[in-house]
Formats: sequence, structure tokens, C-alpha cells
Amino acid sequence: MKNKSLLPAAVRQHFLQDGSMLLRVPVLVTALFLLTSCASSQDKTGANLERQIKLQQIEQQLIAEPTAKEKRTAAEFEEQGDRYVLRGDSNRAYIYYVKGLAVAPDNVSLIHKQGALLLKKAKFSEAEAVYDKLLAVNNKNSVALEGRGKANFGQGKFTEAEQDFLAALAINPAHWQAQEFLGLINSRRQEYGQAINRFKTALSQQPHNESIGNNLAVTYYLNGNFQEAALLLKGLVKTSQNRKVYNNLALASFQLGRYDEAMDAFRRGSENEAVAYNNMGSEFLTSQKYKEAIQAFEKAIDLHPKFYPSAQNNLAIATHALSNAASEATN
Repeated sequence: MKNKSLLPAAVRQHFLQDGSMLLRVPVLVTALFLLTSCASSQDKTGANLERQIKLQQIEQQLIAEPTAKEKRTAAEFEEQGDRYVLRGDSNRAYIYYVKGLAVAPDNVSLIHKQGALLLKKAKFSEAEAVYDKLLAVNNKNSVALEGRGKANFGQGKFTEAEQDFLAALAINPAHWQAQEFLGLINSRRQEYGQAINRFKTALSQQPHNESIGNNLAVTYYLNGNFQEAALLLKGLVKTSQNRKVYNNLALASFQLGRYDEAMDAFRRGSENEAVAYNNMGSEFLTSQKYKEAIQAFEKAIDLHPKFYPSAQNNLAIATHALSNAASEATN
């Protein structure tokens, strides 16, 4: 049953970050996370200057190879790119796919692989252009429609993304990622019933997919069904070490009044025990359980006394709130 009254209004705000949907709760409280398959494969090379310079050097070396070595077929370049994909080197793979396209600009297989790597590297506008090219040739290409949907989603163009995903599914209902992304779009709009149906459909096609299972659990949580959310998340943590999943389980357990279970999940989802106690205190604070919040924040500070401004600030807020509550009770 939907129970919106138990959820802080801020918990319903959605933000796109690193290719994934991040649901933020109030500043003092830990966050619920919606995951996407894009998030797990996000290319992080741009964040590391030294590695970026190295990648640029590699690219220059590859482009500068002697002309004799460039006399390969598009199929040979594609095969070389595929080998780099298997090694996890998407940057070299992309270069070889581009080399293949220089030989055969209309090679559909290479264009699809180019688009997929651009999505992986979060080059969403460039990926959109690639999929536009494919769809100009065949507007019934469901893989290209799904790909362009992901590119539009990454750019925050959710209406366009929704149209692409729906079109892809109309041609081929087996596109489970289209279902998952539609669920994310529905959740963003607070259309939780529709989102749940989308995630369930995707999960029926990919029953062991952690991203879909987590997203379904989070949507149950946002819809006020904490019992179902906790049940799903308990199943996920049996095989997952993802901190986000543990933190989501902690939040669902807390809403059910299972504070010991929530604390245990926060421990598993936090970098250290002090952070876990701070998160627990934040939940108590949001629930106006000020005494319990103060105890949790004090424990966090005891565990990390030298420098933990977040817990110290939260403790001050909880102490002030408790004082105000006591004053109101005596008036």
C-alpha cells in the first residue's frame, strides 16, 4: 500500500550522476541509489590527468603507425578492436573501430560498436549522432533505437529517450535495458506503479541482474512499501558487495523499525564504523528520535574523535532539536 506520509519530500528528488540515477535524501541522511548498467561500466579515465596523457600518447602512436600497416580491411580492424574490448581496453578498441570506418564508412557492425563505446565513455551527444546515422539507414533498427534512447537519457532528454525506448520495444520486446530505463524515467516522474511494472518485466528477462533488482527495491521504498523493498535487498546482498545496495537495505530496515539490522547494513555499506553510526544517527534525526540520534552521533565521534565535522554538526542539530522539543512539551 502506498504510504507517502512516511517519506521525506526531499527523498523524491532525482539527479543524474555518472550515468546513474542518484536519489538524494535530506543533507543529513544517506542516499538511496538507483543503478543503471551504464553506471557499472562508466569510463573513469578523464578523472586522472596522468592516465589521460598516457591514453593520448597511445592514440598518437596508433594513428602514426606506418602506412604499410594501415592496409587492412575493415573486418581486420574490427577484429583487432574486438580483441581490445575483450581485454577491457575500450580506448584502443575505439581507435581500431574508427580506423575500420575510415575504410568502410557504412559498415553497420562497426557503427554499432562505435556507438556502444561512446555510451560507455559517457560521450552521449556523439553517441546520439552515431545512432542517428544508423536510423537514417533503417528507422526500424531496434538496437539503434535503444542506443539512441540511452544517449538521450544521458543528456537528460527524458521525453526523447522514452520515445526511443518505446519504439525499440514495439519492434522487439526483448530489449530489457529499454524496460529498465523506462522504469528509471517513470520513477523520476514519481510514477512508481509504472516503474515497478517496468523493472519487473526487465527482471523477468534478467533474473540475476543486480541493477534491476536494486532499482525495483528502491522504487518499492519510494512508494512506501518498505517490506517488499527490504525483502528484495536482503536477497541481493547475499551475492553483492555493492555498498549502495547495503545502504538501501539499511534505509528500508530502519523504516520497518529493525534498527539492529539497519545498523548492520550501514556497517557493511560504509567505509568505517564511524560513518555507519553517523548514517544511523541521521535516520534517527529525520525520524525525530533525538535521543537515539544523539547517542549515535556521539558514538561516531568517539570512534573518529580527531576530525569528523559531519557527525559533530549533526550532533549539534540533534541536541538543539531535543532542547526545542523539551521546551515545547513544557509549554
